[in-house]
Amino acid sequence: MMNENQSQNEPLKVEVTAKVEGKFENGCMNLYMDDSRIGKIKETNEGTKYEMARGFEFDNNKIFRYEEGVSKNPDKYVEGCDMGWC
Repeated sequence: MMNENQSQNEPLKVEVTAKVEGKFENGCMNLYMDDSRIGKIKETNEGTKYEMARGFEFDNNKIFRYEEGVSKNPDKYVEGCDMGWC
């Protein structure tokens, strides 16, 4: 669902946390969605670091994907609807 401040041209931010799988590989947790690696989580001296692929974001313990080309529901289904029939 789009928020009111989001314009029609902005990418849509969709939560995909439930679709993401983690695999421990080479000392870090790699994150996969549909067999594609979308990021990784690793522990450092500074704490936990999240590195996400372009188009993905880790925020508030959830993973989001930005979807391009998704437009909000149209306000009108026809143009010039001033005759009262639509």
